[in-house]
Amino acid sequence: MNNLQKYTLCFCLLLTASFYSQEQWELVKEDQGIQVYTRLNEVMSFKEFKASMVVTANMNDFLSVLYDVEGLVSWGHNIEEVRLLDRPSDSIQIYYAIAKAPWPYKNRDGIYKNVFSWDKLHEILVVDITMLDKEMDPEKKYVRMAGYGNWTATKMSGTELQIEFQMQVDPGGSIKAWMANMFVTDSPYYTMEGMRKALSKKKYQGKSYELLSN
Repeated sequence: MNNLQKYTLCFCLLLTASFYSQEQWELVKEDQGIQVYTRLNEVMSFKEFKASMVVTANMNDFLSVLYDVEGLVSWGHNIEEVRLLDRPSDSIQIYYAIAKAPWPYKNRDGIYKNVFSWDKLHEILVVDITMLDKEMDPEKKYVRMAGYGNWTATKMSGTELQIEFQMQVDPGGSIKAWMANMFVTDSPYYTMEGMRKALSKKKYQGKSYELLSN
């Protein structure tokens, strides 16, 4: 076996090890056309979640909902307050959000950076989500969250979109992983339910965005 073959074999073994070290998705809830999956990974002890659904809407409607960050309080699960911090372009936005936590825990806050990527050929919109930790100093009455994830919207046949919402979140503070993992299905399920309701509102319909024309 020459050196090139050895390097190729090692590379393949590393990929295989990485694949099997990542837990596979487990379907934990399916209701009203929404599927929720969870899995453990090596990054955090908190479970990662993913939710999926098919809705009657177009890509501009979906983008319109995400651009209206202040409107997140009306459909995002347990979201109490949202403020847009910066939108340097139509493909980047940064906002601050406060989420309600059950008593006796403090409410959580986070700074979210969205990066929008449009694949015109395959008609797929991906919105990468990164939770920033240095954009604003944390307030003592809140606990700062960390995490990452994405939204993915794929054009289906006719007037339907397949939407996926995936996140890995560390709620911070003294919340134990086992306790947070007990309620990990709530956030993706109710967020998707809220997204579906938002997409049905006229205020988000009939708009057109340059991002989707490129």
